[in-house]
Amino acid sequence: MSDFNANNHSANLHNVQNNGSKLMRDRRPAGNMLWAVLFFFAATVGFTGCLGDIDNVPEPPPVPEPGPLKITATSLLIGVVGQPYADALGGSGGTTPYTWSVAPALSAGLSLNPTTGTITSTPLPTAISNQLYTFTLKDSSSPQEQAQKSLTLTVVNPPPVLTILNLSLPNVTVPQSYSEPLQASGGTPPFTWSLVAGSLPPNFTLSTTTGEIAAPPTTVGDAGLYNFTIRVADTAGQVDDQALSIRIVLAPPTITTTSLPNGTVGTAYSETLLANGGTGTLAWSLDLGSLPANFSLSSAGVISGTPTGTGTANFTVKVTDSLSLSDTQLLAITIVAAPVGPTITTTTLPNGRVGTPYSETLLATGGTGTLTWSLLSGALPTGLDPIDPSTGVIAGMPTVADTFIFTPQVTDTVPLSDPSPPGLSITIDP
Repeated sequence: MSDFNANNHSANLHNVQNNGSKLMRDRRPAGNMLWAVLFFFAATVGFTGCLGDIDNVPEPPPVPEPGPLKITATSLLIGVVGQPYADALGGSGGTTPYTWSVAPALSAGLSLNPTTGTITSTPLPTAISNQLYTFTLKDSSSPQEQAQKSLTLTVVNPPPVLTILNLSLPNVTVPQSYSEPLQASGGTPPFTWSLVAGSLPPNFTLSTTTGEIAAPPTTVGDAGLYNFTIRVADTAGQVDDQALSIRIVLAPPTITTTSLPNGTVGTAYSETLLANGGTGTLAWSLDLGSLPANFSLSSAGVISGTPTGTGTANFTVKVTDSLSLSDTQLLAITIVAAPVGPTITTTTLPNGRVGTPYSETLLATGGTGTLTWSLLSGALPTGLDPIDPSTGVIAGMPTVADTFIFTPQVTDTVPLSDPSPPGLSITIDP
């Protein structure tokens, strides 16, 4: 609340209280009504004044985006000797406040604000024309986070004529927004910017007053190289043209295969590596390590071969797109011995007798997982049930005296079976 409103508010309340006390002493009905009206008026004026002050409370400074600490600047503006310079590095993540530093010291005449990360002042004639600096950003967390980025600061002498300073423009990777200011020196400002040849990428715009080329996040359909010519004109009639280009590329390829199945000695192996993104045809190669013996990796990403020995091979594959953007992934293939099927160990079975219950269990060794029994050929004695598939039990009540010849079979979960099951017989006595 301002001092003026506060003083008026106090004065109004003081007057109302004095008048109210007098009116109450007079105990006049009309005075009571006047007191109520005056009190309402004074309270309304004071409250309105308070609301006015609330509207003028400044907004708090924005809170940095959450996430890892990083320097957001990707390039620095070009400095001109004798002309004021200002460029902000920008930081995000971590915990504010930030602390900035640079090595080596900036060119003559320039300084870095350690609190805001802004480079300001005016380059002197002795300023280094093209220098790489390493900027360090530290936050206020404990333990303290730190981010570094190396950027080149170019300082040029003011040309005698109007000149566009931008000789190239950075590429943009989908999906990202784009903002790059064009700069000119010499001439007589203000300047007017225009596109005189070629075309900007779709959804890109050129500001005629500031020379900024900007765009919202691009789409996959925008990928490609765009060539164009920019013109700047000053108020004295000077013009300068500059041929520029912007390449829009898709995101680098990302390998999505994170593991590979085991192989088996003597069994042909073939697996195709997968990746997302990238531009053009993707080419695969072995970056580190080695594949299992007798294996190969094709440029299409197919790992194939027939294993000859057991063991685990660790290796790193690499995928590269047509723009030389790449990604790598550590993988492994374990080669195991070929599984061995089950073997029936029962070679003879006892005789049975007509009318007498019969029960015998077939036995086997080896195999993988659960074993399943069946009758491969021949027939069991009349009156006996089929072989129990889960237990291998032959049981029942024989009804016919004779010798019955048959061959059982057992199979595991691979599935593998006994390659030479024994021929068995059961004789049923009268």
